[in-house]
Amino acid sequence: MNSPMTDAQKISFNNLYFNRFLAIRYSTAFFLFLNLYWTIFLLGSLSVTAILSFILFIMGGFTAFEQIKLYRNHSNRLPYANLFYRALLIIHIISMVAIYTPLFHAFFPFLKHSQDALYMLTVLCVTNLLIVLLILKKLNKIQRNEDKHYQRIRAYEEIIN
Repeated sequence: MNSPMTDAQKISFNNLYFNRFLAIRYSTAFFLFLNLYWTIFLLGSLSVTAILSFILFIMGGFTAFEQIKLYRNHSNRLPYANLFYRALLIIHIISMVAIYTPLFHAFFPFLKHSQDALYMLTVLCVTNLLIVLLILKKLNKIQRNEDKHYQRIRAYEEIIN
């Protein structure tokens, strides 16, 4: 027999579903600010690639807004997040290649072309690529309802019903 959910249970479910996207929210915030700072530095250097970082910043803003809407509207489809993280994947691959080409100054005109800068940018790009790949994998699992958090939500739902 299914009894109607209490307000406390509804809030609990809202929080469980919202926390399903916790890693995505934190990663989105990280990349949002990373792209904001990259845009500011590129604008300060009068680089044309500031357009690229600004577009990524705007896409991150849409992704963040999409995350906020998830509190009330549970969904496993996140089109802005998928687009944002796929764009980040492409841009980080391009910038990683650019580090070792004459395009270095187009992407990082505010840095001196030195071994230390190359090493730090490589580490940053590889780390960012790993984060992006993990988030894309998580997004795919969420979309198919194969994530661990969803299984916990279902188990909790069975307990209270």
